[in-house]
Amino acid sequence: MTKTRFTPPCGTGCGAQMELFAAPAAPPAVFDWDAHDFVVVGDSGGKDSGALVHEVCTQADKVGQLDKVRVLHCDLGRTKKGHLVEWPGAMEVARAHAELYGVPFAVRRSKLWPSLWDRILAHGNWPGHFARYCTSDTKTVTGRDFADEVGGGMRLGRPYRAGYAMGMRAEESTARAKKPVIERHRMSGKGTLRIVTTWLPVHQLTTEQVWEIHRKNDIDHHEAYDQGMRRLSCRACPLAHTDDLVRSAQLNPELFAEYAQAERDMGRQFKKSISLREIIERARS
Repeated sequence: MTKTRFTPPCGTGCGAQMELFAAPAAPPAVFDWDAHDFVVVGDSGGKDSGALVHEVCTQADKVGQLDKVRVLHCDLGRTKKGHLVEWPGAMEVARAHAELYGVPFAVRRSKLWPSLWDRILAHGNWPGHFARYCTSDTKTVTGRDFADEVGGGMRLGRPYRAGYAMGMRAEESTARAKKPVIERHRMSGKGTLRIVTTWLPVHQLTTEQVWEIHRKNDIDHHEAYDQGMRRLSCRACPLAHTDDLVRSAQLNPELFAEYAQAERDMGRQFKKSISLREIIERARS
């Protein structure tokens, strides 16, 4: 973790990077603070999370409702050999984001799965674009449980109304570009004790704008970005770009060796386009 102001090297999100998914020109959606009892901000410790916490807290402070903000980090646990699934220090960066704006910080883990690694092994196959159980089972459900914890503690005598802020950006993919900035979250459901609104405050920001927010506000970022990573998801994420996986394998050889053994044991290739064995070979070369 570092607080050093920096300019990301080309390849980690500089202004010259080609933007494949340009954000559409549209008026920003306005979040109704008065209509919500509290807002949970999901913080992974990544660069988008840093900008997300800034945007949410800045808006909340302007309307005098900063006390409604809660920053949540979902801990994804460890592998069988004790390796963190996430980048070491990601939780501490997320905590620093909350402390910078003086809002409560919480860490929670899935109540069903000790770690994402256990979930993967139980599933017998890796997460993918059409099977993102990694997110739904260890983050979405965990976030819902945390919202229930906060909302239940308020003893409102009615379904609590919560905002759930996430750091998805339109620039990242065509699917994310199509997501509404504000919508009713499926965790609301019929007959539940919650009404949850999904909010994407940084949806229209470019990568360069995200880093500019970091620089102007002295927001902490994870050291992995300085080491060549462009995104800070799990250290070995099947949804990550191959170049990022190769760099991560160079930085985390023991973790990737354990994942490669699981790939062999499961008989399921890590990504359709490339195996972990090939990723490790590229990392060594």
